Amino acid sequence: MDNIINKIRHGPSKMRIGKKGITENIIHEIKNVLKRDKVIKIKCLQVVPSESVKNIAENLSKITNSRIVEVRGKTIILALQGME
Repeated sequence: MDNIINKIRHGPSKMRIGKKGITENIIHEIKNVLKRDKVIKIKCLQVVPSESVKNIAENLSKITNSRIVEVRGKTIILALQGME
C-alpha cells in the first residue's frame, strides 16, 4: 500500500474542489476512483480557504467511507477503509 500512496503523492491530483465545494457529483466521482484505484489525491483550489481543507478531508472521509492518509497544504489523500 505504501507504494501506491507514494505514487499518488508524487503524481497529479485526480479531483479538484473549487468554489462549489463538495457536490453530489464530486462525491460520486471520488467513490468511483476509490473503488477502482483504492487511493485518491484531491486538490482544493485557491478559492477554498486553507483552514477549511482539514474539515473538507474529514467530511469526505465520512461520506466516502475512506480514511485520511494525508492533508498537506490544500492537498488531500484518501484511501479506502481497511487498506493498509
